[in-house]
Amino acid sequence: MTRVTEHADYFSQQVISTRRFFHPDWKRRVRSGRKLSVVGGGCEWCAPDFVVRRRRFPFVAFEFVWRGEGVVRMGNRKHSLGSGHAFFFDQRIPHEIIASSREPLVKYFFNFAGTNVATLLRSLGLRPGSVIRVSDPARIAALLEEALDHSLKATSLGELAAAITLEHALVLCAESRMPESARLEPSRRTYLRCRDHLLRHYPELASVTEAAGQCGISAAYMNRLFARFGHETPHGCLQRLKITQAAIKLRQPGALVKSVAAELGYKSSAHFSRVFKKVNGTSPLQFRRS
Repeated sequence: MTRVTEHADYFSQQVISTRRFFHPDWKRRVRSGRKLSVVGGGCEWCAPDFVVRRRRFPFVAFEFVWRGEGVVRMGNRKHSLGSGHAFFFDQRIPHEIIASSREPLVKYFFNFAGTNVATLLRSLGLRPGSVIRVSDPARIAALLEEALDHSLKATSLGELAAAITLEHALVLCAESRMPESARLEPSRRTYLRCRDHLLRHYPELASVTEAAGQCGISAAYMNRLFARFGHETPHGCLQRLKITQAAIKLRQPGALVKSVAAELGYKSSAHFSRVFKKVNGTSPLQFRRS
């Protein structure tokens, strides 16, 4: 296992909900010769009063807006933010990120260190200080979710997989950038709203039918939206989120399989164990012992 924590000094506290990670030993890993290291990252549901102002920052940053609205100011330039916007900054760029109080930002962020980071961004035309918008936000978000899942596993192979997945996401951002004036169609906005609901409320959701009802649509329509715009089914998304969180909870001292199953909405610990083994290839008890 690699050393990972859910807290860092630079993480914002003006959030309603988060899934975040940080590698406290990032300096050692960079000194050991690693040319690109993922230091920290996550997904943040910003509070209506979310404001970040920094004169300096220790890492190279990649941020991606999944939902909501806001603005980012980098140096002397100010940009509006909405779904599908990505922006980049480094140690030299003072920046300010402000969420809309009417529709606060839901955004992913990943921070990097190492000698290859600047070279990679430059080769893709994603220079620090730039803002782009992508044509397929769902595809980028799916990759960022995958990178986050890998990071939260806190294994050496998971860390490697996260770095590779993030490079893939950056390449797709560069490849799918589109004009700022482009607008998202209504059905895509509904998909974004539904997927965000799953990401935010997965611990207490028992089924896709329940989630669809809370979003004001039918389960059949939710499935069609995910098939058209996404890269996994609503059921697959909900199951992945629950099992990833279960792995984190099972690593805590004194964790009980029955309690973890109940916390994540499973009525039966036997059902939870079957799903967990199907996803991870090992039972919850074997996972704890390892």
